[in-house]
Amino acid sequence: MSQVLLLVGDSASNANLFYKTKFLAEDTFAFAERDGRTMLVVNDMEKGRAEKESSVDDVRSFAEFGYRDLVRETNDRNKAFTILLSRVLEALSADGVVVEGQLPVLYADGLRAEGHALCIDPYLLVGDRRRKSASEIAAIEQAQAATQKAMARAIELISSSEEKGGMLHIDGIPLTSERIQGEIEALLLWEGMDTSQGPIVAGGTGAADPHWLGSGPLRAGEAIVIDIFPRSKRTRYFADMTRTVVKGPAPEPLKAMFKATARALDAALAVIGPGVDGSEVHGAVREVFAEAGFEGEGPGARFIHGTGHGIGLEIHESPSIGTRQVELRPGDVVTVEPGLYDSEVGGIRLEDLVVVTDEGFQDLTDFPRQLEV
Repeated sequence: MSQVLLLVGDSASNANLFYKTKFLAEDTFAFAERDGRTMLVVNDMEKGRAEKESSVDDVRSFAEFGYRDLVRETNDRNKAFTILLSRVLEALSADGVVVEGQLPVLYADGLRAEGHALCIDPYLLVGDRRRKSASEIAAIEQAQAATQKAMARAIELISSSEEKGGMLHIDGIPLTSERIQGEIEALLLWEGMDTSQGPIVAGGTGAADPHWLGSGPLRAGEAIVIDIFPRSKRTRYFADMTRTVVKGPAPEPLKAMFKATARALDAALAVIGPGVDGSEVHGAVREVFAEAGFEGEGPGARFIHGTGHGIGLEIHESPSIGTRQVELRPGDVVTVEPGLYDSEVGGIRLEDLVVVTDEGFQDLTDFPRQLEV
């Protein structure tokens, strides 16, 4: 039996489609592969661009599969497109079809009605995408370098601010989360990055919620969590890093949280390598926090999330580093981001981005960890 891999959708939102084609389009198109033969089928006006930009040799247009006639005959664009997909599969002599779990039910039902047997694989291409090539790692490194520039700018703003009445000011104007977020986004735009998913600049007790974006004036003596995770507009690969700073002297509780978090990050990095179970990395973090007194029931700072996640064409992808067992492999690019959160004090999080290598790991983050600025 010769099964055909079929991907359908737009590559702006479907990472698997972009991974297989390297063609970015917001209109729906199809990619099919059988025994090393690949075919890209796009709407007529995109064919020329797809031939120049995609990594697929055999680029076809909808018209070549009779799409216009099908629309006239069926008076139903969805039905016409499903028949087009069926013709693509027939052109590749498909005995069976492997599809993603996110294939629209409309197309799945239509293909079954056309007589095609579908095998739905919810983990399709997960393993392939985990093994980052040298060019993919280079793309992530480039994105991370831009991220570090933005982080430096954010911390520079905080460091150069002045305290008035407990609040931070620049040139007499209160320094807000929104001001720093805007400066981060502006710098990243100049670096060719897409910032639609962030960044986080969260100060005070609100930062005890790890995904709070932050808002309003920032205060002296409070932790400010800065988490920047942009995507390159050109390569589509993400970066991710977090630092936490305090303007002026930090209260002792924040100093203790920062010290433990830095130690936890170092402990996690000391464990990472090929063949290591991700749960061991997570366990090393929890052990440090437990020794520092940040475990158990009751009030106080606690570690409330996983240790890390994969990075690539999506901000969160396999592998996940937490309680679930998963063997780390060469080519995995993962975040390592321990943190402590206390609703009465705020949050502390530190995050590096690393690639697992044959010998151990390479830290793609080259940025200092400094609490007081």
